[in-house]
Amino acid sequence: MSENKKRQDEFSYRYPHKVYGSLPGVHHGKSLGTGDSFAGFSDLFDYPDPRRLDLRASIRSNMATGRDNYLVKRFQQRSPITLWMMADLSRSMSISNVNHEQLAKLTQLVAHSAIGFGDRFGLAGFDSGLRHDVHLMPTRQRSMPMLAADMIREAGPANSAGIDGLIHAAHMVTSRHAIVFLVSDFCCDIDVLDKALIQLSRYTVVPVVWQHDDVNHLPSYAGWTEMCDSETGQRRSLWMRPSIKKRWQQTMDEHFDQLKACFMRHRVRPLFTDGDVTGEQLTNYFLGRN
Repeated sequence: MSENKKRQDEFSYRYPHKVYGSLPGVHHGKSLGTGDSFAGFSDLFDYPDPRRLDLRASIRSNMATGRDNYLVKRFQQRSPITLWMMADLSRSMSISNVNHEQLAKLTQLVAHSAIGFGDRFGLAGFDSGLRHDVHLMPTRQRSMPMLAADMIREAGPANSAGIDGLIHAAHMVTSRHAIVFLVSDFCCDIDVLDKALIQLSRYTVVPVVWQHDDVNHLPSYAGWTEMCDSETGQRRSLWMRPSIKKRWQQTMDEHFDQLKACFMRHRVRPLFTDGDVTGEQLTNYFLGRN
């Protein structure tokens, strides 16, 4: 196996706002400290760091003011943030083309990239309620990407239908600065999503929308077929006609139009996919290429 195949996939990202914090990181910060963003001059006696002494600036200042001061350069501290993964483990995510393995791969990708950047990673799983068996408080531990992915893979089925746990998961995100990956098929009540996005309005939210292709799998001819509700698990027989398939497709189109309108109201840009999410896709997303 080549070295490129052995290497864990990752992506690049930048937090759009300045971060307040004293710990070192890679994102533009508000605090003064060690960094590469020039923030002005200060008196040497206020900040006694002769390594940053600027003699030219000191001479110019003394000639202009008539004082005898020495100036040192001050820089803005680069600080870390937290990347949260809010993972939908509802029944539709388990039964549809989006299974736990794809979700686990994405979780490992986000966790690996976050810790590689020096940021923290947190995980909150949900279905009809908050999944306490799929939950990690923010951490920088190197073992977290694999541990988080294994939590997703080993997660049991949802006890009941719905994604009401999304609201509880949103309340778990208490970081000061965070990018929240909200991963779901979003075949849910739009009102529940709307409430969650209101709760997450102070953060940068990245919705990853896995699209179903269930309608394309329905027969195009008339005949009996057995249907199964992915959330409730109820089965029923249905006389399938082309008109029913067309009406089903229209219903799905209307739902996703409402979904896009909801994202637009909250000023978040979704990432639509129907398979594995790669690091290149996420890098292009943060660069605004898709």
